[in-house]
Formats: sequence, structure tokens, C-alpha cells
Amino acid sequence: MKFSENWLRELVDIPVGRDELMHRLTMAGLEVEGVEALGAALDGVVVGEIVGCEPHPNADKLRVCQVAIGAGEALTIVCGAPNARLGLKAPLATIGTTMPNGLQIKKAALRGVESNGMLCSARELGIDADASGLMELPADAPVGQALATYLGLPDASIEIKLTPNRPDCLSVHGLARDTAALFGGAFEAPAQPAVDVASGAAREVRLDAGADCPRYLGRVIEGIDASA
Repeated sequence: MKFSENWLRELVDIPVGRDELMHRLTMAGLEVEGVEALGAALDGVVVGEIVGCEPHPNADKLRVCQVAIGAGEALTIVCGAPNARLGLKAPLATIGTTMPNGLQIKKAALRGVESNGMLCSARELGIDADASGLMELPADAPVGQALATYLGLPDASIEIKLTPNRPDCLSVHGLARDTAALFGGAFEAPAQPAVDVASGAAREVRLDAGADCPRYLGRVIEGIDASA
């Protein structure tokens, strides 16, 4: 079972740091198998939008992109990612940024064209192992916002080893209940707005053992493509 440390902290007040939290979970029987820090060094990385994208005049596999970052003129960035295209929003490491791997971003001339930053993959940012192309952000990502702020970073991906008798902790809400008990806090599940019924289909439900199962809920869901 993997979960986000930030998500768990949103659900319950945890008055200790990461190391102590990991220790307390393990001592409570929720053995922590691994902790992966995410986005710990992203100062200078912002949400960028490619507003221009042309082939590099001197290199077949490179593109010259104009990237808007919300202030001033668009920056010229030379990029070799296969998914670089007009309209794409992706992380941009600005000049002066030190990447998680220690690389410092400077102005550079690539095959005769000056590049003023670097469009990034998730792997280059230490967020994920995917290095197949630029990290694609949703269309509504706010241009110019710090990437760490937009993604809710830094965070940690925590993996715990669950025994078969603890299926209640196969969800973040279940973990939050246990964590609240560990630290003497309270867990209150976030309110979930009702979803309007969009189908007239119905299925009869008959409850024969009301004492054993006083409440049974069901809902018809249509339009699911199991092959997708």
C-alpha cells in the first residue's frame, strides 16, 4: 500500500516529523517498507506554456520553443523531447535553478541557437521515473506558478506492508483513522457532494437480514467500457 504523506497530513493533524511518523506507524503494526522523497528541490521550476514551436534550423531532432512563464516575453528554449508541441504546458527550469541531480541551469547555445532554460521530464525533476518526454501538465495549470506549489510538493511516497487482517488500511481514510488514534487526534472525513442520478435504470434490492445488515446501498452505473 502506497500513500502520499501530504494527503495523510491533510486528513489528520500529525504533530511529529516524517521520521517519527514512520517509526510510530511501524510500531503500531503498519510496517513501513519504503519512503521516497518527491520534489524536494524544485526552486526555480515553474509552469510554462509552449506558445511557439519550430524545427531547429541546424538539428533534425531538436525544436526551438517559445515558452510563456506568465511575466515578460516568452523564453526561447531548445528542446529535444518528442512531445514538445504548441499549447503544451510543462515544467520549465529557469536560469539559475539547481536540479535535483545537481545540474545547474545556465544559458546555453545549442547548435547555434541560444536556450534560456530547460523544459523538464518528470525524471529530471525527481518526481517519477518517466523520462520518455516532457512532463505534461493539465491544460488549466496556471502559467508562471511555482511547480512545487501547483503539485503540492515537497511530498513523500510511503509504502507500508499490510497483513491480511488489516484491509481497513487499504485506503488513506483508513490510515488516517489509525494515525489519529496513534497521536490522540481526530479524523473527520471530508464532505463528499452528492452525485445527481443521471439514469432511470433501477435494480430491486431485498434485505433479508436487517439485524445483521441494517443498511445496504447500491447504485446503477452505466456507460462503462471494460475494454478501455
